[in-house]
Amino acid sequence: MSDFDLPGWLQRAQVQGIKLGLDNMHAALDALDRPQRRYPVLLVGGTNGKGSVVAMCEAMLRAQGLRVGATISPHLSSFRERFRVDGRSIEQAELVQVARSVAEVIDDDPDCTEITLFELGIVLALQWFALREVDCAVVEVGMGGEFDATRAAEPLVAALVSVDLDHERHLGPTVADIARTKARVAEAGMPVVVGERRSDRLDPILEELLRAHASPILAGRDFDLAPGADGLLFTGLERHIAGLHLGLRGAHQRGNAAVAVASAITFAQRAGLGPLTDDAVRRGLADAFVPGRLEEVALDTGVPALLDGAHNGAGARALADALQLRAPRRRVWLFASMEDKDRRPMYEALVPHVHEVWCCKGSSTPRFADPADLVQELEAWPVRATNVGTPEAGLRLAAAQLGPEDELLIAGSLYLIGDVRPLLGLPAP
Repeated sequence: MSDFDLPGWLQRAQVQGIKLGLDNMHAALDALDRPQRRYPVLLVGGTNGKGSVVAMCEAMLRAQGLRVGATISPHLSSFRERFRVDGRSIEQAELVQVARSVAEVIDDDPDCTEITLFELGIVLALQWFALREVDCAVVEVGMGGEFDATRAAEPLVAALVSVDLDHERHLGPTVADIARTKARVAEAGMPVVVGERRSDRLDPILEELLRAHASPILAGRDFDLAPGADGLLFTGLERHIAGLHLGLRGAHQRGNAAVAVASAITFAQRAGLGPLTDDAVRRGLADAFVPGRLEEVALDTGVPALLDGAHNGAGARALADALQLRAPRRRVWLFASMEDKDRRPMYEALVPHVHEVWCCKGSSTPRFADPADLVQELEAWPVRATNVGTPEAGLRLAAAQLGPEDELLIAGSLYLIGDVRPLLGLPAP
């Protein structure tokens, strides 16, 4: 395979779409001699907040002096962003090398012929982590739980950050359905850190954890993160850690940080990595960064811009809470969304905080909704909406029409953020 075609190989998996189940994963990992068993795995699931919790856990474990692998999805600009060791994304040449070695094993295996792109990404991550001899790995669940490919990583500890409506076509029509599906990552004896506190979500989660004979560790009961004399104070799990400050912006990050600290403490203990020090917790929370989560930048003309994925109702509400604390003269929303999203909750949360919406369609995926359709939807809302075509056109318009006292909000999809960040000259994560 000296002429190995990585984009073509990935594209063949892309056309498989979304498939729920673990058969492909087990077959591929068995063929690779089960790389996931060479290091302990912390699994992070939920609807919103997963990426932030992964980043915080990764940063705390690294601050402990550990060699940490992390895998996330989706990526923003490059597929290689899905794979990190020591806080750095895999180099393209190394990704090609790892992919080639995996392809040589699984491509002719009849049990692996229908592997999907997401599954392939998890397989590549787990294999690369083994090759890099990591001390541990933090793995972000895809969209579900029970049948998510990440379960094949055989985690020692799992976290469930939150439960909200998203991917209803695959996970179920109600928050209770989604909660049950996400909770089914649990195995017998597994500690599961739960950040969700709302009873309509928490009750079905606890029912599933009880059925699985897992051990729930609950926010508000077993741990909490609250304002202290100097920053935030974590209490619980026989720990009191003061002087905590979050590098990630937004009031909602306090709940995410509580889950992250509880998860990292529990994981380090269960995996035999040594007690997580107070200093590692402080440094990790302060250093954690996730692009496209309340990310503040500026256009060349000095126009402030705020980038946030906000691709579902819960994400949009968290963004709206942050927007209430800002007071630009005029705020324009550069908006794009995937075709299959329920956008009404996004509009309900964000339209009251913007003066105008510029609808566009990115180039990174064919799943973007037509901006003309977005404009038509917004006719029912008290805001002016315009089809600007592309993110590039929206940025040009912002540079021409907005000033330093205004704000450009770029939100609605992580894929949109991925398309925009390179146009703003921002480095790849």
